[in-house]
This record gives sequence, structure tokens and C-alpha cells, in this order.
Amino acid sequence: MLAARARIANRSTEPGTINDVPDETEDSTIRRMLLKPLARRRKFAHDREGILRALERLDGRVIGQETLQEVREALSAARLDRKADSWKDPARARRFIALARALRASRRISRQEYVFYASSPVNWVHEGRWMDGYYDDDLREIQEGLKAVEREYGLAEGEYWPRGQGPKAYQRLNQQYSSVLDGRFVKALRELGLDDLADLRERAPDEFDSLLERGRRAAHHPGDTIPALRDMVVRYEADASRAASARAYSAAVTLLGAGLEGLLLIRCLRPRRKAQAVARSLPRRMRPQVLDEPTRWRFETLIETCHKAGWFPRVSTPVAEYRGAGLAHLLQEMRNFVHPGRRVRERPWSEADEEDYRDAEAIYTILRSKMIGESGRTGEGPEQRPSQG
Repeated sequence: MLAARARIANRSTEPGTINDVPDETEDSTIRRMLLKPLARRRKFAHDREGILRALERLDGRVIGQETLQEVREALSAARLDRKADSWKDPARARRFIALARALRASRRISRQEYVFYASSPVNWVHEGRWMDGYYDDDLREIQEGLKAVEREYGLAEGEYWPRGQGPKAYQRLNQQYSSVLDGRFVKALRELGLDDLADLRERAPDEFDSLLERGRRAAHHPGDTIPALRDMVVRYEADASRAASARAYSAAVTLLGAGLEGLLLIRCLRPRRKAQAVARSLPRRMRPQVLDEPTRWRFETLIETCHKAGWFPRVSTPVAEYRGAGLAHLLQEMRNFVHPGRRVRERPWSEADEEDYRDAEAIYTILRSKMIGESGRTGEGPEQRPSQG
């Protein structure tokens, strides 16, 4: 081994021999030694078990597709039932829950959508029982206490204090009232076969509520693009920070690039007509194929549109003056190293490190602070004059 390393060292010092291949057998041996793996994949103790688990998961998606059709047919048959109070029927709720499970199993919907679609019919049943007096025995004493406080403070019939206001005794009783209803809702989840959501609701109610709200917005506000983008950008920022904390710097830089792309997209969506006019004037290479849909524009097109429209700032320091478009292109270049072909051509054997992440973070911070006003909205206020150069 030492002799082989000596031959390698000797060869590497001879001018013009590094890329020569004088002896095929010797060169292949040397090359194997020179190119021993630097990054190794973690060896799984049970590769066969891991592969089987992966196949079972994929099979689950296929089964979900087949189940989906069966559930849809069952729901179509259920539409024949036109009773006014059918929304309270647990059997009907179970059919909707089965549909939600099938959609999730086939990955037609996200986890957030699953929480919304599966728990909504349970909530219908739950609210129907509450309205019909099923919970009166649990709530009677609390209701009497609430009425007593209302009488004490002179509230007339139909008057009430807004949520979070009123005497402390009233707020305490309201919390007890809500606690009883929450407990009944969890019981309804379990009754209708949603133990997974019941466990989540008990263990992490804030997470459950967050998933439920995201699912609701996905179902009822799919076209509200700008609010959804703002939310997405904030999540990219948080994920980038978490990735950097775990020393996953390639992921962190990529996420910051995605965050900037989101910010530029928001900027182009707000004055959409101006953005379209500017994009139409770009060189053919950068011009978008779908002019009236900025969400389909490439990162490069978004940058050049914002640049030509004069939406990028100039940033001056005692050392230098920085062009916003130039900074954006730099972060785009850093982000593009996520493409294996790009990295292996331009930076083979290299990996992103903390310095790369800090540079990307600095660029992102400057552009975000200059392109987003104090209100936190992109593109608010008077438009800037186009920058020169």
C-alpha cells in the first residue's frame, strides 16, 4: 500500500502526467485509490426489510386509488338520501371519512387536507348532537352559572360579552363549557374511527388546529395565491434556519433561493399588468412562454422583470454599491447548485458550507428588507424608479 501511494505521489509531481494513461491496469488501480468515496451512504442493518417497507408503502398508494373509486360509488348512492338532517347522521359521516382516508392513501390530498376532510363530518355530527341537547347533562350546571353571571351584571336576553371579555367568573365558566365540548368532540372522533386525529387533538391541540386551518384554506381558498405565497415564503425561511442548524447547508441555501423566488413572484403578481408588459419586452431567451401566468415564470424571468420594472433597490455601503438584480442572480446561482449536473460540471467534489449559507442569508436579508415594507407586504407603497445599469 505504501509503495502504491509512493507511485501516486511520484506520478503527480511529473509535469503533464496527471491526465495521462500510460498503463491501463496501473491507471485503474491508481484511479480507484484516488477516487475512494468521500461521502458514504449509511448502511442499513436490514436492507431487505427497508426495501419491503418501501414496497408496502407504494402498494398502499395503489390500494388507495382502487378504494377511492369504491368509496365514490358508495357516496353517489348515498345522495339518494335527501333527509334534511342527514348531515347529523354518523353513517353518512363514516362514508365521508372513508373517502378522506382513500384520498390520503392515494396521496391525492395533503395531511392538512386529510385532517380537514376527515374531521369535518365528525364536527357535523358533534354540532348536531350539541344542538339537539345530547350534551345537556354535562353542560346544565355550567349554563346555569353563566346565566347567573349575566343576570348579576344586567345583561338582557340575547346580549353577551365578546370572546375573552367579561367578568373572570364568566370567562372561567366559558372555558369549562368549551372544555366539555372539546372532550365530546374527541369522543366523537374515536367513535367514528379517527383515533389518529383524536390522539393528535389531545396531545397537541395547537398542531391539530393549525393542520385543520391549513386544510380549510386549501379546500375553500385555493385561488388566494398571494396570501398562500406569503405563508410559503415564511415557511421556507424557517426551514432554511432549521436546516442550517442541522448543518444541512445545501438544503438551507436552496430554501433561501426558493424564498427569494417567492418574494419576486409576489412582487410580479401585485401589479400584474405592468409585470406582463415588462416581461413581454425581455429578450426571447428570458421571455415567459405563458405571459399571463407569472406563477409559471422561471426564476431568471422574475429577476429580470423586477429589474427592468425598477423594483430592485440599490444598496450602498462605504465599501461598495450593490445592485439588487445582481444580488438576486447571485443567490439564484447558489440555489441552482442543487441540480446535480450543474454542480458536477462547475464544482465537482465541493459541498456547501456555513460560509455559503451565511452569504445566501445576507443576500436574502438585504433583498427582503428592501423589497418588503414595514407592513410586511411585498411591493407596497410608491414604485421605485428604474435603476440604471
